[in-house]
Amino acid sequence: MIFGFDFDNTLINYDKIFYSYAIKNQLIKKKNKKDKISIKKALIKRQKVKEWTKLQSEVYSHGIHKAKPNKELISILKFLKKKNIKFYIVSHKTKFPYYGKKINLHKISKRWLDNYIFNKKNRLGNCQYYFESTVKKKIIRIRKLKITHFIDDLKEIISLMPDKVVGILYEKKKIQLNKIKNLVDRKF
Repeated sequence: MIFGFDFDNTLINYDKIFYSYAIKNQLIKKKNKKDKISIKKALIKRQKVKEWTKLQSEVYSHGIHKAKPNKELISILKFLKKKNIKFYIVSHKTKFPYYGKKINLHKISKRWLDNYIFNKKNRLGNCQYYFESTVKKKIIRIRKLKITHFIDDLKEIISLMPDKVVGILYEKKKIQLNKIKNLVDRKF
């Protein structure tokens, strides 16, 4: 059993940063829901695709240091570590933002992981991270690593999982540590 985890909007939570940047840039109204998906839907509905892409570029580059980990996933990682179950981070991420300053998104994402997830406090040790430039390369990497269970926030990615991989959709507060524990306990 080998687990894989997506990075953006799975291990890392950008909701507050998306909201604050969208308000600051006057892209949404204060009454708008504060999560990333609602902000995206509001902008797409108003045909502001370019503004959405610019907002993503800004948040994923300049806003990442303000993002917080999804705590329930840290609990899952700790559980897997305790059970000696291997896990990887495999994410689809461009190397540089589409707009703005040319910042290496792979490097700052790895730094964020080291600071917020794989730090002394969490005692998770080291983890191998893979940031792939395309979704196709992400799926190939999952296959090469022989991952058996993959957690991602996107239904589209879950639907692309190879036959031998159990895709687990991460929806904030809906994925439970117990669900993962049950999967692991059934295996052992």
